[in-house]
Amino acid sequence: EQEIMHRANYPLYEQAKLYLSEHGAKLSTMEEAYMSHWVDKIPGVAASGRAYTTYLNRLRADSFDAMLKNLPTVAGKASPEETKAIANFINVATGRGNIGAKENALVGLNTVFFAPRYVASRFQLLLGQPFKGGTLQTKKMVAQEYARFLIGLGVVYAIGKAAGAEIEYDPRSSDFGKMRFGKTRIDPMAGLSQTTVF
Repeated sequence: EQEIMHRANYPLYEQAKLYLSEHGAKLSTMEEAYMSHWVDKIPGVAASGRAYTTYLNRLRADSFDAMLKNLPTVAGKASPEETKAIANFINVATGRGNIGAKENALVGLNTVFFAPRYVASRFQLLLGQPFKGGTLQTKKMVAQEYARFLIGLGVVYAIGKAAGAEIEYDPRSSDFGKMRFGKTRIDPMAGLSQTTVF
């Protein structure tokens, strides 16, 4: 976490609203899977929460840096609109959906529903919300990331099929997009199959 805070792009993370969660801080700034102050009291679980939070922060920061580095810019510097579009895509892709003015309501919703931001992010990712805003360059980059995901998914399905998996193609089935090996099911779609079925 200290390494991330000392990066040259850290001020851009904050300006662009790239979500970097804080461990043990306010509930609204924690990762939903570990959104509780009681978690820190359970031996082993606290360390797991720190590892989960640090991994996602590192993933988001590294992804932001890579996309920013590959962004073709006119003056050699990305505009605030472009950095916000990149941060929004990364937030949505890593399960941190944005519902605008109702952000504080999600803390309360997390007591009833498990990970409402994650659920919102799956709908946003499926419906193309990351394409809104930004410039033509950022839209192209987001489209390339979607294409990479789909190509990777195709490779996983091909390997699964070659290994003897049965794949459900009916979008009305709760097993849609899952690979079945006997009674074992593997879901390579990162939560998008459930959203599609819904």
